[in-house]
Amino acid sequence: MSLTPLTPLILSPALPSELLTYIIRHQQHPTTLIICSSQAAFLNSLVADAQESLEAASDESQAPSLSPLLSGPLYQVAIARHIRMIFVPTVSHLRACLSVFTTKDSRVPPPPPTTAQGQARTSPLLLVYGFLALHRDTSEWSAQGISSTATNLVEAARRVRFRAVVVDSPRVAAQDEDGTEELDTVDDGDGVVGSKTEQMFLSEEVPVLSASARRTGADLDEADWTGRTVTLMRVLGRWFRYRQGHWAEEVHEDT
Repeated sequence: MSLTPLTPLILSPALPSELLTYIIRHQQHPTTLIICSSQAAFLNSLVADAQESLEAASDESQAPSLSPLLSGPLYQVAIARHIRMIFVPTVSHLRACLSVFTTKDSRVPPPPPTTAQGQARTSPLLLVYGFLALHRDTSEWSAQGISSTATNLVEAARRVRFRAVVVDSPRVAAQDEDGTEELDTVDDGDGVVGSKTEQMFLSEEVPVLSASARRTGADLDEADWTGRTVTLMRVLGRWFRYRQGHWAEEVHEDT
């Protein structure tokens, strides 16, 4: 399925270091990154992620190549400073941020003019990292709650002519009965291509109604529908298309 430059995307899960490496290498002002956690929590996860990568490389007797986020040239750091980052610790904070989102109040200045020619211009991103994790284990973990926030995100991105993108951190890999990870590539026929592990979070079932609506429905005479569930793919597929993120290089998009 072909995509327009502004088609909203769900990208495959990425570690914090993978996401920021991609942002530094492939995005530029005025792309905005909304992190669904506190700044301290995100930085802690980023440091832990980078340290694990270094330890893994050391255990495999590889040359200890530092994470690009720790050893990158200063110009990469300078570019990163032109990417607006917003931290939202709750669903309410995220919705409030999206409802008033504009580029006019950004304190992040554009980069200095460059003489480089031939650089491809891509649509700026309004990328929300940890979108699903923010809703999980809250009263908004439902098709109703997730749809409400997704609508706010898509409308905010459309308002400023950005591409809405959702990325979450990887969860624990699925395992077969023999303990081996499921990494088979699958295609569901709707433009969704990736490993079973990557797609698992989209096949997860969530309640149709929010917790508050279910409590209200429980008092009704005909409330059998209050217990119904639906997959995340059905919920988010109304607006978004799923694509694999080749985080080591670039995001693959069939535009």
